[in-house]
Amino acid sequence: MQINTNTSASDAYRKLAAAQSALTQPTVAISSGLTSSEPAVTADSVDFEGKTRAVSAENSLAAASRLSNNAMAEQMVDLTRVSILAQPVTAVSAQANQSNSDVLQLLRPAA
Repeated sequence: MQINTNTSASDAYRKLAAAQSALTQPTVAISSGLTSSEPAVTADSVDFEGKTRAVSAENSLAAASRLSNNAMAEQMVDLTRVSILAQPVTAVSAQANQSNSDVLQLLRPAA
């Protein structure tokens, strides 16, 4: 495809649109006013599509990482809350068991 700089912008735009619709994959105009061949545009298009997919995959991975970090933080908060609530129960239970053994020692006959 050749874009002539002497033609009007609308003519150049129509030529570019016609050339792009003839291709099977979407393309991006790399430079204006320069002569390029169809295979170069297609190769650039494939390279651009590959980079776009790589960036998209990286963004998806980063978003999933943030979500899993958030879920992990929520679980840690819940675990800490349950642990804090369980500590007084454990202390009271230990004291109750200790007082029962003290009472049993008082009831044993002296030797």
